Amino acid sequence: MDSLIHIASSVKDWANKNAGFVAILLFLVTLLLGWVSGIFRSLRRKPKIIINSLPGPTFCCTLPTGRISEGHETHLTAIALYLDLANVGSAPTSISSIHVGYHNYSLKYTFLWYWLKEQTIALCDFHVTIGENVKVYPFLTQIGQLLPQKSNKTYLREGEGTNGVVYFEQPESWGGWLPRSKNGITRLKIRIIDSYGHKHYRALNIPILSIEEARKYNPAIGQTRESMSKEDSQGTEDPNNSPNKHAPCSRNS
Repeated sequence: MDSLIHIASSVKDWANKNAGFVAILLFLVTLLLGWVSGIFRSLRRKPKIIINSLPGPTFCCTLPTGRISEGHETHLTAIALYLDLANVGSAPTSISSIHVGYHNYSLKYTFLWYWLKEQTIALCDFHVTIGENVKVYPFLTQIGQLLPQKSNKTYLREGEGTNGVVYFEQPESWGGWLPRSKNGITRLKIRIIDSYGHKHYRALNIPILSIEEARKYNPAIGQTRESMSKEDSQGTEDPNNSPNKHAPCSRNS
């Protein structure tokens, strides 16, 4: 006990004699602790995007093309997703890209996800007729015709949300390269990559519709890739004057 008292007394005497040095040391330690705590706070600041779907044009549709490849009838798969997104994290972020994945009937992608990484431009707005009225669904990343927008909200601050339709068309394929289904339902996985490179996921069960049911939401479902390939083959010819142009965007279709 006497030794501890002696050490404490010695430290006190040394601190009194070197008060200036002690003050500087305490100041530097305070700065260091503030810097370290700031780093940890910044590391904790991360965006977190919650992904949900809304009632409306959220569906998958596979339609025959009427063509043959390697002896097989080919088909095209179209996927529409009416997404509701919210940033519940602690930092703002932008939506850089949206991917959709599914399981198909090949051995590899029975367990792995086959990803569609490029959104497709929808030729028409998604809408539905309700009695004498028409409900038009906004796009998430595309400018609409019936609901013109100056800009789409893809930058989300903390606590902010957005919603809209995204659309995908898979390149023409055949055989089992289409979403697996059970009782008219398929399971998809949504992947959103933000401006920091963070990936946000959500698996959803969505209905598989016939082409007739799908085109009640959009008369040009499944026609973007074919329309673009025809325009490329026609060169500078006006596609509106082509006898093979896509179905018109009718509000009452």
